[in-house]
Amino acid sequence: MPAYLLHGFRWPRPLIRIHIILQNLDDAAAEWLVAPDTTRALLRNFNGLYPESMEHLGRLRFIEQYDPADLSAGAASQPYAYVADRCEEVKLGVAVKDVVNGGISNEQWAATMELRDRLAPEEEVGWYVVVCGDEERWAPPTIGQLEAATQNSSLSRSSEGDSYSEGKAQSPPEEAEPRGLRKLFGSSRLGKRKSRPIANRAKSSDSNTPKASQATLASRAPQLPPQMPGTAA
Repeated sequence: MPAYLLHGFRWPRPLIRIHIILQNLDDAAAEWLVAPDTTRALLRNFNGLYPESMEHLGRLRFIEQYDPADLSAGAASQPYAYVADRCEEVKLGVAVKDVVNGGISNEQWAATMELRDRLAPEEEVGWYVVVCGDEERWAPPTIGQLEAATQNSSLSRSSEGDSYSEGKAQSPPEEAEPRGLRKLFGSSRLGKRKSRPIANRAKSSDSNTPKASQATLASRAPQLPPQMPGTAA
């Protein structure tokens, strides 16, 4: 459970939300400023909006106060976060006097005051002790992450639809005939192939029929006895 001794000011949560919305910071989560994506998005935004002040705030940090043992409804979203131009982590113990006497340069002090006037004009710049029980807690997804997830899901659905349409356009495979029907009626393919020889045999039988009938008639005709010489017919 890290604890920090920091110099800076409180940034009320409603003003954080307004700033993120007005600046269109899709990669920033207003409820958890210590998330890496949120920190990078805000620092990049501050460098663009207040370049003169940020020249003297090279170690600017955002700190959240959070108690994981607090299970109340409003515990996940604290009323404010901290904007610190100097931050010392208290591990076992620290001499507050030594840290405070380390001093803040005049340029750094003026830059912090100007940043405070821009972000939270009613808050006080000073020294604070802040405890964050879980810096790696789950952070709500940002607008950019949600849009990326939606785009990926739509692309995957379109690819599945294309593959389905391609598979549907292809001719279906020829179904195998049941074995039981083959035994009873024979294969339709074999029947088609054997139909031609049967027709040929029918033609050959028809062509041989006249010859066979002539031979049969000749064999069945009555034979006359031979005539004796000198007898009249």
